[in-house]
Amino acid sequence: MCSKQRDVEREATINQNKSELEQVVSAGVHGEPELRKGEKRRYLGEFKERVIKSLTFEQIAEPGVYPEILEAIKNSEAKKLIIHRKANLEAAKKYIELARENELSFKKLDSPELKGDIGLVVVSDHAVNSDQIKVIDKEKKFKELGLPVELLESIGDKICKDCYEKITEKAPEELINFKKIDWWEGLFNNSCACKH
Repeated sequence: MCSKQRDVEREATINQNKSELEQVVSAGVHGEPELRKGEKRRYLGEFKERVIKSLTFEQIAEPGVYPEILEAIKNSEAKKLIIHRKANLEAAKKYIELARENELSFKKLDSPELKGDIGLVVVSDHAVNSDQIKVIDKEKKFKELGLPVELLESIGDKICKDCYEKITEKAPEELINFKKIDWWEGLFNNSCACKH
C-alpha cells in the first residue's frame, strides 16, 4: 500500500471525530476516502452487495451462455453489465448482445487496480445481497446433476433425443445452449457427443 493511500485511509478514520468543515478541508487536500476499495477491486469497481451474478475470465471464454447470467440480466433490479477489458471480448459478445436485447446498460472496464479472476458482473444500483454471486462451472454443474460432461463439447450443436430429454429433466435452463437432432437427421446421422 502506498503512503498516500495509507494517509487517506488514516485520515478517513480520523475524520470520524472532526467537524463537517474539517472533513471538507481534509477531503480537498487528500481526496475523498474510498469505501471498501479492496472489495471494489475484486468486483469490477462495484460493491459486493450490488452484484447479482459474476463470471470468471475462464467462464466467459467457454462456449455457450451461462443461463444464470441471462437470468441476472433479466432481473428487474439489474442495471448494468460490466466486463473487464482483459476478458476474451470475442467470447463476451454473447453477453453483450443479451444485455442489449434486454435493455441493460453495458461497459468495459480497464484499470490496473482491478484484482482477482472475475471478468464479468451483472449489477444493480442498490444493494441486492444475492446469496450466490459466483456461478458454478458448467462441468461441475453437469457432474452434480448426473449429466454426461461430454455434452459440453456439443454446446451450440445438435444432440440426440435422449440427451436432450436428460437436460430437459435435470437442467432445463441449459437448453439455450443445445438443439435437438430431429427424427429425420437421426435416421442418417447421429453426431451427438454421447455416441448412441
